[in-house]
This record gives sequence, structure tokens and C-alpha cells, in this order.
Amino acid sequence: MALTRSEQMSRIAGSSTRPEVVLRDALARVGVMGEPQRRVCGVRVDLAFGERVVVLVDGCFWHGCPDHYVMPRSNAEFWARKLRENVERDAKQTAKLTLAGWTVVRLWEHAIFEQLEGVLASLRSTPVVGDVNNLRVVRVEVLDTSSGIERRCLVDLADTSTVVDTLCGPRVTAK
Repeated sequence: MALTRSEQMSRIAGSSTRPEVVLRDALARVGVMGEPQRRVCGVRVDLAFGERVVVLVDGCFWHGCPDHYVMPRSNAEFWARKLRENVERDAKQTAKLTLAGWTVVRLWEHAIFEQLEGVLASLRSTPVVGDVNNLRVVRVEVLDTSSGIERRCLVDLADTSTVVDTLCGPRVTAK
């Protein structure tokens, strides 16, 4: 029997997701232990370290990954609003943690699966301001329905009021 959309959505994990578990296991193998699912300044972070460093693992769909976000074709208004709200929340959380003196590292889920060694190396160094991990898709505009060409409008979490980049190309649903 097919599940309803609501039943499907209710099964999506909000914590200890597969990318988070893979990252925690990889860090544990190299002797680095973070505190999972901790609240820091009212924000639930995926990992917190005593050096005032927090890690947030962002899902490509939910947080608007510039490489992998695909706008759903059904219920487009709902999903556009949901994406915008998620990006705004990401920006507020990042600003709140940074103002409180925490270093915020945001990782894309695909990076954990595709470039785990690079992710581990980046966690050993100080994150760069304006890092590509801070770019988010906030709007998708279909330019040509027959060819699937679309424009993706990106913002930086440091300033969500200004579109910083646009990417044009065909709709791609594969990772």
C-alpha cells in the first residue's frame, strides 16, 4: 500500500540522520569526539566541541544546496515558502551562534558522502568567511519548460536580502 505524502514526510528523521552518523563515526575513528544534538544559545546543533565550535549538517533538499537542490513540481508555492523559511532560519542561527562567540561550520550532506576526508581536514582548520557552504538556493525560476532550463538564485547566509549569484542550466534531479 502506498503511503500518503503526510506519512512519508513524518518518517524523515530530524536528528541523527545518516550523514550526521557517518560524520560522527569518522570523527570518532580519528579520536575526535563532539557532543551530538546539543542546544547552544537556543539552537540545536548536530555536533558541539569544547573549543566553541559547532557543526551543522545541512541536507541538500531542505537547505537549498546550489549543486543538488531540485524544486518540487507539485505544490510549488508551499515548497518555495518552506525553502525561504529554512534559509532565513539558517542565517539567523548562524548569526546568533557567531555573535555568541562560536565558530559555525556548515556542511552539506553530499560532502560527507563524497568527500569525507576533505570534510575531516576542513574541520581541523578554521572555516573561511564566505565559504561556499554558506551559499543557498532561495528561488528557482523555470526559464523554458520544454528543455527544463531554470535559473537558481543564490544568497549568502551572511546577507539573505541580496541575491549574490545565479546559476542557469537544465533541471537535474540526480546526485
